[in-house]
Amino acid sequence: PAPALAPSSPDTEPTPAPVSGLVRVTGSCASRLHGYRRKPRNGVDENRENYSTKTDILLVVTTIVPRRALATARRRASFSRVLVVNGPRQSGKSVLLRLLHDELGGSLTSFDDVPYLRVARNDPAGFLRESARPAFVDEVQRAGNPFILAVKAAVDQTDRPGQFVLAGSTRFLLEPRLSESLAGRALFVDLWPFSQGEVEQTASEDLPSIAFVGPDAVRSLDIVGESRHQTFARVCRGGMPLGIALSDRDRREFLLAYARTLTSRDVTEMGRIPSSVDLPSVLRALAGRSSGEHNLAELARTFGTSPEVMARMLRLLESVFVHFRLPAWSRNLTAKAVRKPKLHLTDSGLAAALCGVDASALSRPESPQSGALLETFVASEIARQLTWSDTEATMFHWRDRDGAEVDVVLERPSGEIVGIEVKAGVDVNRSDTAGLRTLRDRLGPKFVTGLLLHCGDRVQWLEDRIVALPIAALWTAGASTS
Repeated sequence: PAPALAPSSPDTEPTPAPVSGLVRVTGSCASRLHGYRRKPRNGVDENRENYSTKTDILLVVTTIVPRRALATARRRASFSRVLVVNGPRQSGKSVLLRLLHDELGGSLTSFDDVPYLRVARNDPAGFLRESARPAFVDEVQRAGNPFILAVKAAVDQTDRPGQFVLAGSTRFLLEPRLSESLAGRALFVDLWPFSQGEVEQTASEDLPSIAFVGPDAVRSLDIVGESRHQTFARVCRGGMPLGIALSDRDRREFLLAYARTLTSRDVTEMGRIPSSVDLPSVLRALAGRSSGEHNLAELARTFGTSPEVMARMLRLLESVFVHFRLPAWSRNLTAKAVRKPKLHLTDSGLAAALCGVDASALSRPESPQSGALLETFVASEIARQLTWSDTEATMFHWRDRDGAEVDVVLERPSGEIVGIEVKAGVDVNRSDTAGLRTLRDRLGPKFVTGLLLHCGDRVQWLEDRIVALPIAALWTAGASTS
């Protein structure tokens, strides 16, 4: 069954994005669906009112899910000459562009349409001259660097804002062929897969802002927790719009096919991959190492290649939003700080599918992958929230060589810090706060709040400025269902 997602109203502010699922309809209900006719069997037309109860058809059902990126995109397009919408394939970028185009007018083109792509490649300046402003262009990376240079030349002729809205399934600044980055001319909006709050259609979803208010604000939250199995069902579902309404089995098949498209088309279109390296195997290895520190030399040895080749492959995979890097945080508090970044897959559902695990397997206490995938789930949810949060903060991780670590560190421009630790257990206590306590004691008053997110259902005050919260706080903190 599809999740209970209500259609958006005309007054809904966030951007809708489609969620498609297959719903099986049987019996007399199916027989009365408008326009449906069963094929004749043995020359007998069975298009009668009283069908057999064995009638069995599939319908594609599309529900519009509000996205939180519209307000940000609209605001930035109002004062920048170029807006670039980045995001993974099938994350909803095309829908966002269509909605903005409906609001602002202009022209709308997708370079998935070969005739338009051919013209843009052969005569980019002429293509832009014929495009009404604002010009919305989807899958812009397919036209390559000459098209971006033509956009640069066009916007340099006038300072008028809102000239171009460009969308692509690559991280614009990492795309090797797009050397001209429109520096000083463009602003960016990252459109991630659905957050859990978008799936549930909660009215607000901004745990970082609440945490920076202070521990008392966190402790006063009214959180409805979930079971451990329910939490890991969310981890395995992830947030890909076309996958969330599917059954577990169908979703895994969809996500594995999605991974094959990334490795066989998207990445190989961007750069030459050495034949000696099996890119799908590299992707599975990254899934198995998700939330781990980036060890380039070890990964290169595993696949029998050089660190230089492996670094290039990881850069290509990152540019199509397979994974994101979480930099190591340090303020020179100690010379023992570890400086390696962590790698997280962008979607926990994709990571689980590539690892071949489901919610039942991850829910078992002895599961070796539950902690890592849960950390990836939390880190990606926080990263999503930071794209619309009222609080400006940068995301890191922290570990020193003595073993103290914090999974996520948020730092405001003022230097204030929120630490977030993730535990897969249901029961937590003071011993689970070692890393948060170490960071708090070293930072003093700059440490605002420490959050210990867990699979239980209680909000607990564990230490000075350290509060334990159910993981459901990520999408229910201070929110009411819309």
